[in-house]
Amino acid sequence: MTLRTLGSLSVEGVTFRREKVLLLLAYLCLEGPQPRRRLAELFWPEAANPMNSLAQHLVHLRGLPGALAEDGPRVAAGMPCDAALLREAARRGRAGEAAALYGGAFLDGLGIPLGNDLEEWVYDTREALALEARAALLTLASQAAARGQREGAGEYAARALGLPGAPPPDELDLPRLHHYLTLAGHPLATQVERDARTLGLDLGAAPQLDAAPFVGRDAQLAALAALAPGQLAWVSGHAGMGKTALLEALARSGGWTVLPGRADLPYGTLAPLCSAPPASAHAALAPLRDPHLKLAVDGWEQVDEATRAVLAQAARTRPGAVIVVTGRAHPPFDVDRHLHLGPLTEDELPDPALHRQTDGHPVLVGAALRGQPLDLRLGARVRAYPPATRDGFLLLALQDQPNLRATRAALGQTADDFARTLSFLTTEGLTNEAGRVYAAAATREHLHQIHVHAALLHLKLARALPEADAWPHYEQARDLWEDHDEVRAARAACLRAQTLLKRGYPGPAAALLDTLRDVPSLAVPHAWALIGVGRYNDAYARLEALPEQPQTRPDVLAVRATTLVRLGRVDEAVALADQIKGSGPEAAHAASVKGNAARIREQWAEARRHSQMAADLWQANGDDERELTELVMVARAHVRLGAEPQAAFAEILQAARDLPSVHGLALVNLAQVLLETGQSAEASEIMYQAVDVLTLSGDQIGLASALGNLAVSHHLQGQLREAAELYRRALHYLRGTGNVRHLGQTLSNLSEIEGDLSAFEDSLHMLEQAGHHELVAQIRRNAHIAAQSTGQPLRS
Repeated sequence: MTLRTLGSLSVEGVTFRREKVLLLLAYLCLEGPQPRRRLAELFWPEAANPMNSLAQHLVHLRGLPGALAEDGPRVAAGMPCDAALLREAARRGRAGEAAALYGGAFLDGLGIPLGNDLEEWVYDTREALALEARAALLTLASQAAARGQREGAGEYAARALGLPGAPPPDELDLPRLHHYLTLAGHPLATQVERDARTLGLDLGAAPQLDAAPFVGRDAQLAALAALAPGQLAWVSGHAGMGKTALLEALARSGGWTVLPGRADLPYGTLAPLCSAPPASAHAALAPLRDPHLKLAVDGWEQVDEATRAVLAQAARTRPGAVIVVTGRAHPPFDVDRHLHLGPLTEDELPDPALHRQTDGHPVLVGAALRGQPLDLRLGARVRAYPPATRDGFLLLALQDQPNLRATRAALGQTADDFARTLSFLTTEGLTNEAGRVYAAAATREHLHQIHVHAALLHLKLARALPEADAWPHYEQARDLWEDHDEVRAARAACLRAQTLLKRGYPGPAAALLDTLRDVPSLAVPHAWALIGVGRYNDAYARLEALPEQPQTRPDVLAVRATTLVRLGRVDEAVALADQIKGSGPEAAHAASVKGNAARIREQWAEARRHSQMAADLWQANGDDERELTELVMVARAHVRLGAEPQAAFAEILQAARDLPSVHGLALVNLAQVLLETGQSAEASEIMYQAVDVLTLSGDQIGLASALGNLAVSHHLQGQLREAAELYRRALHYLRGTGNVRHLGQTLSNLSEIEGDLSAFEDSLHMLEQAGHHELVAQIRRNAHIAAQSTGQPLRS
């Protein structure tokens, strides 16, 4: 049985209702054993015989099993009481248990007359219990906020604000209540603001609200909470990995004493456990013999040597207390449990985006949950380091996957010095063991606000990295290049552009080399990138600017021939291609040019032969992307020679899935042949896929081709408004490419929709001037059909 005093007055499981008798029992439960005379005078101050009145009420209490414990002149309660249990839970830090026990105001609704002293005790106790319950609820709100559970924090704060029996919140509680209610967006926050204004209170001064939010670590908390008396655990981890936060969370769970490591006095760390400062190991060890003690010592590195010796002795003898010690290194003695803290995993955080932003670093997680800049905590520490250490950290932060050898060279350190720098940064919790900086993007963003220093670090790194990885850093340091950097930076840019082209991203490759258009050694890779995005006139001009001697090199002949065939100057292109001999990459380009020329002339067997030859040469040269590009043309020729479209393209589509430009090219060509066979709906669906893929790759001419073919599909279905809009979008991407063939096709189809005969004839004249006589004849045939029906657009 339990005496209930919070919200009501009763004995659990019994129908006993004598209020004065139960009030007497409540007093004994809360105030402990009392002399009979003291009870008589307090409860019956005006009675003729107070002791007789007490005796009568004690008779009733004896009827409740276990309610009384009598010892001569003294009387004590023998029954648990909810109010006493609440006080015990609050004293031991069990906030959840204390809050759950509070069912309402103490002795609420008591209907009997009371003497002045007893009435004062009831009211004082009511207020004191309500304040303990409020403190428990605010502790729970703090824990919820620390875990990022804002709504939970707000609910606890709302309960604390409206707690029955509690006085209005004071100047200490109001800021905390406002903080948690505001976190949750709770409407009661405005009430707190009004109350604070009435008191002239600054709500920005909330105490203890800067504690690091605590998320994850549930398994570690459970492991420490499960330790039995006499057991010792060690928690290790680099700086910032949340060792202190774990102990704070352990303390909030109740019953733990957390002592920070101190080195100022012998046994100073353990002094708070002793009644007087311990002067010997025996005195310092004495409190650790209490099996009810749960002790956590935070920071082995800061603990004085005398205390270390005592803890080592406790590890050997296990005197009785539960002991947890934190340190950066592994334990120097045997322990029952060793927990190593690293970055938090994605599963331990409330939001996957939080892990991507912080890499799970506990300090950065806390800053993100508080809405603070990620550089706030780590940045201040880094700025205090010696220049070499600081620059080492920043050089590593500039790299997503650090090259340690290049970083050491950029720092100008010996192997020994660099190893010490890296070890220091790791133990400080700034990098992992491989040198990767936690949440490096935030550090880079901060560093780039200091432009000159950032550029200098980029330049040092670019000079030390292999050329294939150096360009992004050369690009950031362009303002600081010296003469000897020009040649190496150009080679690095070339390698970077070739990598982008190989991966199917001609747009970024062209944009990169556009910034180096005056470097002659980059003319050929620049021209290939420009061809990749359909800027054929720009590619032609880039090559024409070369001196006469390089014009006869095979690599220049190959790119010039490709540029000319793309511009529709077929005969000139084939003549250049015929000058290229051998079986190298230039010969593969020459075969491709001849295949392209045959397609323009609609000589499909010849086109298939040359494209297959080009694919075989690319395979021999180990270039999968270009091999697949030629196989797209082979598949198209197969369809023109009678093969089923889906079957002809199936294998190439699967093989090209990871190469955006080639994948988009294959989709465009499949859609084109489907359109030519009257399968408009299927062609449109595939062409929309091609638009998405080609937008990603930056392939300007491919995107224009896809949009043009989509326009043709709508045109065929009589959806003229949609077709005209798509033609205009295609023209936008064709502008400046020099692709007269595609431009003429698109303009003629658009002018047909708009009924502009003059523009139509201008388009045909432009095509004739460029030598596309067969194409002009086809357009005129379509125009003749259009005069007899609703119109038949030219298919791109």
